[in-house]
Amino acid sequence: MKRLEIVLECDQLAAVERVLDQHATGYTLVPGVTGRGHHGRHDDDIVLLVTVVTRDHLDPILDQLLPLLNRCSGVVVIADVQVLRGEHFIPEVKGKIGTPAFR
Repeated sequence: MKRLEIVLECDQLAAVERVLDQHATGYTLVPGVTGRGHHGRHDDDIVLLVTVVTRDHLDPILDQLLPLLNRCSGVVVIADVQVLRGEHFIPEVKGKIGTPAFR
């Protein structure tokens, strides 16, 4: 499994969400991120998206994100991870197991 941490400008969020909706079973969004990079300081105009995907879904995500990152501020960090209940991170499997009901 691969963990993606995507730091991007707030106005690019919808485009990245569309990509992740095709290839990930979910993500965590951290708004109000601040930092400094090659485009200078950013105060509350960037967000952090964190997701876990299979290796098969990684390249299609990166292929769609690269043109966006070439135009805007942003970074993608990729790390190998192990997760509990890994089947929940595989779109082709998650659709078969469903979502558990909350009590």
